[in-house]
Order: sequence, then C-alpha cells, then structure tokens
Amino acid sequence: MVIRHHVEGYEEFLKFMDKLQGDGVIHVLFSGTKLPDGNSWCPDCVEAMPHIEKGIKAAPENSHFVYVEVGDRPFWKDQKCPFRTDSRTKLNVLPTLSKWGTQKRLEGDDCLKDELVEMLVTDEDD
Repeated sequence: MVIRHHVEGYEEFLKFMDKLQGDGVIHVLFSGTKLPDGNSWCPDCVEAMPHIEKGIKAAPENSHFVYVEVGDRPFWKDQKCPFRTDSRTKLNVLPTLSKWGTQKRLEGDDCLKDELVEMLVTDEDD
C-alpha cells in the first residue's frame, strides 16, 4: 500500500523531504493550494487528480506519495516562487508529478494520461 503524505508550502515541503530522504520510492505531486471546497484553485490540477489517483494505485508497496500544495495563485504565478527557482523542484507547470531524486516527471496535460502516470509510478529503472 502507498503511504500518503500531505504538505503545505515551500518551507514545510523542504523540512518534510529532508526527513523522508532515503526511505524508498517517493512520488511527489505539486498542486495549487486547496480552496475551502477541497479542490485546488488550479483547474488543471483538479482535472488531473482522478488520473493521478488511479495511477498511484499501481505504485510499489510501501512507496511514498507526497501531495504538495505550492500556495495560492499569486504566489505560484510569481516567477521568483521558490518552487520555480529551487534546483530540486524546478517547477514550470501545475500539476507536476515527479519521481523524487530523478529527472522523471509528468507536467500539465501529461498528468491526464493514465498510462503515463502508471508508467511513471511503476518504473524501476534509475
């Protein structure tokens, strides 16, 4: 079973990932912060969630799935947003699903393709 985590904001994300490092396969989903209705402000993220949820079910036993809320829309749209500028994340698009510690990631519309999501989460070649 996949171990799920939820993190809000850049600083919390860094602290969390430092503690989690070296602890098996880690997949990270970067998404816009959730609104009071429970959905992200990012419509592309909302559209991608069912596909990501379906794909994550195929991830290896005891792998980690970290859902990261990057912030509100103005914070994300700022080109100096730390999620954009940090060499570990280098985000350009929301949603982004990545295999942490590798260059493997799906961005934007690729997160809508069930077969690509499943391929990313089941890939064992590094």
